[in-house]
Amino acid sequence: MAHSIELIFDENTDTVIGEQWAALTEAGLPSQGNIRSTSNRPHVTLVAADAIDPAIDSTLVAMTDVVGMSVNIGALLIFRGRRATAARLVVPSLPLLHLHAAVYRTAALHMTGEPLQHVTPGSWTPHVTLARRLEPGHIAEVAAALNNSPDTFTATVAGLRRWNGDSREEFHLLPRA
Repeated sequence: MAHSIELIFDENTDTVIGEQWAALTEAGLPSQGNIRSTSNRPHVTLVAADAIDPAIDSTLVAMTDVVGMSVNIGALLIFRGRRATAARLVVPSLPLLHLHAAVYRTAALHMTGEPLQHVTPGSWTPHVTLARRLEPGHIAEVAAALNNSPDTFTATVAGLRRWNGDSREEFHLLPRA
């Protein structure tokens, strides 16, 4: 399984996204809220690869300016594929793009294999996943289920974590606020 470096949010942001996950579940749709794991929380994947060496942690913990960073959560996105993924856009501000590039450069020194293509600078679409494995007919239902959710809002980054998909463990590199 993939390893990743991710932004995590403060409790207020987790609540807003969690309410959207719950709205999808209540509508009988797939939802990230249905994942029953203590590590399941709203996040933005900065980098993902086959493996990321834990030695990266000592460099990432120095990126303390990430804690408290504001990001704007925007429109509903649909990533098409055999099955679709619903997400909320994280508006790609210059500070966020600079952070992504810095984390990517650092991670490149600690990756096994190539990074996943969708996380390379210039190809990355920052987002918070709401639901995976959506059937084509679900798209309108997702929009309807989220109709009472805020169209946009400002989120606060609380920390940075490294996810080990092989062991299914999270390592908090910068604390949650």
